Amino acid sequence: MKTKIQFLAFLLFFSLTGFNTQAAEKTMTREQAEVRVIQIKDRVNEIKAMDFSKLSTEQRASLRSELKSDKKELKDIPVVIIPLGALIVIIVLLIILL
Repeated sequence: MKTKIQFLAFLLFFSLTGFNTQAAEKTMTREQAEVRVIQIKDRVNEIKAMDFSKLSTEQRASLRSELKSDKKELKDIPVVIIPLGALIVIIVLLIILL
């Protein structure tokens, strides 16, 4: 009985600390997110400018995996996108109301 309680306490302790570390990694200020997006864009442009014929297959595979991980990271960064039609409607409403 005592070992079951210790085991459950052990599992609970490590499961809670795991959630806290994941939450702490994803919090990013707006400025940090903007800087990271610029860094990723610069790196993508560097990769596009490379001559792939001189690279080995392992190097090309590592570049491909780097691009995939950057794409996933960009999807995780929250961005507010306002469609052009909605922006026009908002402007027209502001002009009418003011």
